[in-house]
Amino acid sequence: MLLCSWHIQRNLISKLSGLSKKNKEIYDMILNLPFITCQDKFNEVLKEVDSSEEITKVEKDYLKTKLESKVRLAKCFTKVTFCGGVCTTSRIQGLHGVLKKYLNSNSSLLKIFNCFRQIENIQLTKFEKEYNRKNKKFTELDSLPLQEIKSKFSDYVYKKLAPKFSRALNYVLENHNKKNVW
Repeated sequence: MLLCSWHIQRNLISKLSGLSKKNKEIYDMILNLPFITCQDKFNEVLKEVDSSEEITKVEKDYLKTKLESKVRLAKCFTKVTFCGGVCTTSRIQGLHGVLKKYLNSNSSLLKIFNCFRQIENIQLTKFEKEYNRKNKKFTELDSLPLQEIKSKFSDYVYKKLAPKFSRALNYVLENHNKKNVW
């Protein structure tokens, strides 16, 4: 289970705000810890933070406690674990914000269903814009695997997979020798 980098960073900001006035450079290094992609760099930053005299014992203890779960919050550790393409829960937190905007504890099942439909339409519209920007040359294939995907999954999944499927099947043979040998 991953921890949301945004929430971790917000907690660090609230607990270490005093450090920002004493040493802005160390403060910024700590705030960027969840986003460091190299374990060596992560450890270097921790060593530098630990040797800093501007950080109080309370702040160091808080940071040490937070970093006990570093394998769930730091990108350098989460990137080596299969997460199905998810590297943070920020996207999910954004959807929770949308849900909170439209729903409350008294919402009916119909209202919940309509809210999910509305979110799906918003996401599909965003995807359509992104899709049209990036894949202007895509021509749809009529193949058995794509038909099966279209019948079993949502339009969103189909539209996400179809261009990749097409590119996987399309290739150009090039002559690498002087002779006409393919």
